[in-house]
Amino acid sequence: MSPTAPMVETLVSPAAHAQRQLATDDGAIDSLDAAHGGVQNALYTYDTDAGTRTRSLQEGWQGSSADRQAADATSMSTAAKDISTYSADVQGAVREAAGILKVGQSTNQQLIDNFMDRAAELLSAAAALRQAGDTAGAQRKLSELVRLGAQVSGDSSTNMQAVMGQLTDVVTRLDAADGKTSASGAHGGSGHTAPAAYNTGGGGGGGGGGGGDYGGGGGGGMVTKKRLPVAIPPQPGTGVAINLPDGSQVMAPNETAAKAVRAALTQLGVPYVWGGTAPGVGLDCSGLTQYAYGEAGLDIPRTSGEQDIGAEVPSADQLMPGDLICWEGHVAMYIGDGQMIEAGDPVEISPLRTTNMGMPFVGFYRPTG
Repeated sequence: MSPTAPMVETLVSPAAHAQRQLATDDGAIDSLDAAHGGVQNALYTYDTDAGTRTRSLQEGWQGSSADRQAADATSMSTAAKDISTYSADVQGAVREAAGILKVGQSTNQQLIDNFMDRAAELLSAAAALRQAGDTAGAQRKLSELVRLGAQVSGDSSTNMQAVMGQLTDVVTRLDAADGKTSASGAHGGSGHTAPAAYNTGGGGGGGGGGGGDYGGGGGGGMVTKKRLPVAIPPQPGTGVAINLPDGSQVMAPNETAAKAVRAALTQLGVPYVWGGTAPGVGLDCSGLTQYAYGEAGLDIPRTSGEQDIGAEVPSADQLMPGDLICWEGHVAMYIGDGQMIEAGDPVEISPLRTTNMGMPFVGFYRPTG
C-alpha cells in the first residue's frame, strides 16, 4: 500500500460510512413486501367469503337476530377492508423507502468513485512533482486533495440528510393514512374497495408483425413493477453526442448508452423475426435491444419481460437516448428527439408512445442506471 493510501481512506471514510448507513436489506424488504401481500390476499378472500355467507343467511332469516348479524358482518367487513388498505399502504411505503435508499446509496457511491478517480490523478501528479524536486508544487496537489476530501464528505452528508428527509415524508404520509383508516373504522364507513392487486384488468392475445416477442396484443391492465432505484439525472458537463439519421444530434447519458443507440441504428430495415437474435438477418423486439447493448459491452436479459432493469426513469420528459420503453410483451429503445427504435416489421424509428396493441405499459428504464 502506498504511503498516501491511508490519507485517501481517511478523507473518504465519512462518505463511506454514510454509504453503509444507506444500505438496504433487499431480502428483508422482499419478505416484508410478500407478507403484506399475503395479508391483503387473506383479508380480501375472507371478506368475499363472509359476504357470500351473509347474503345466503339473510335470504331466509329475519328479525332482530338477523339484523344484529348483518350489522356485525358489516362491521367485520369494514374492519377487514381497513386493515387490508393500511397493509397496502405499508407495503407501498416500504417499496418507496427502499427506492429512496437505493438512489441515495447510488449517489453516494458516485461521489466516492469520482473522488477516488480525481485523488489518483492528484497523487500521481504530486509524486511526479516531488520526484522533479518541486516540493511546493507537490504540496499544493496534496492540499487540493484534502479540499476535495472535505467536499465529498460534505456532499455525502447533504445527500444523506436529503434521503432522511424523504424517508420522514414517507413515514408522515403513512401515519396520515393510518389516521384516516382509524377514523373510517370509528365511524363505521370504509369507502374502500378491494386492494389494487385484484383489479388487474384483461389479459393478452396473439401478436405479430412487430407487436411483441413471445406473445403480443391484448387488453391493458395493471402490472407488477420491480422495485428499482430512480435513474440519476446526468451531471453538468457529462453526456455523449449521437448523430441521428435525420441529421439531428442528441446527448446520451454515457458512452454505453450512446454505443447501444448507434448499434441499434445499424439494424434499421432488418426484418422482424419472432424469437430472432441475428443482426442483419432477423430480430424481434428484445433481440434488437439485447444486441444493441451487447455491442456496447452490457449484457442484458433476452426477453422484453426481463429488460426492465437498471434504474426506472420516472417520466417521459426525463428519457435519454438508450433508455428502454417496456410493455408486457414488447420493448423499444428511446433514441432522443421524441423518437424510439423498435423491431417493427422491419426495424424502424417511430414516435415515442406508451401504447402498444393494448399491452399493459410497464415503464421507462435506464439499463446503465
